[in-house]
Amino acid sequence: MPKLSRRCGARSVRAVVLVLPGGEAESRRRHLWSAEAFLWPLAARFVGRGRRHGLAVHVLRYRYRGWNGERADPVADARWALAEVRRRYGPVPVGLVGHSLGGRVAVHVAGDARVAGVVLLAPWLEEADPVGQLTGRAVLVVHGVRDRHTDPVMSYRFAVRARRVGARIGRVELPRAGHLLLRQWRAWTVRVTDFVDASLIAGRFDSSMRGAIGAVGSGGLRVHLPRRRWRRRCGSSRS
Repeated sequence: MPKLSRRCGARSVRAVVLVLPGGEAESRRRHLWSAEAFLWPLAARFVGRGRRHGLAVHVLRYRYRGWNGERADPVADARWALAEVRRRYGPVPVGLVGHSLGGRVAVHVAGDARVAGVVLLAPWLEEADPVGQLTGRAVLVVHGVRDRHTDPVMSYRFAVRARRVGARIGRVELPRAGHLLLRQWRAWTVRVTDFVDASLIAGRFDSSMRGAIGAVGSGGLRVHLPRRRWRRRCGSSRS
């Protein structure tokens, strides 16, 4: 049986982020809460920003670690989770945040009527994965150029296809990051948190994201990271 983590965030829930971890192509081993541990600090960022606006965050634990071919086991689990969110909180908007295999899962369930925003982190994608369900959806892709587990070229091609059917999609490319996106962690998590805030709470994206999702063709598929905020340390000086 799939499970949702304990709710983090607001008690009076007005929007939900559903975090979808990664996994393996083929495995019937039990999925663990410890999988993709780096996503928990990101979930905490969502809570910190959105708690006062009624945002709650759940992480999904799949039944199995694998996608498992035509079975697509984690897709069924994510559909269960979306139904469970509706049962618990009513028709609140939902943001999907998926890493690796979880990104592919997010793509396949994004057609749910309550999904308002989708974040794909180093997503595992295939040419056959559908894009029609993303029409009108706000989507942000983050991928490291040095990723050796999932293909950043494939996520770019997917984004181009999704834009052609009307997805409001932007893409952040990290030149030095690998699959876990540990490089430029603070910068891209700020961007993702801003995106989730805009799609579920504020209703308005900043100029960088608006420029990307409003561009014609594939030209807008580059979303810039926030500028680094330098902090002056004791005894240091800048000229």
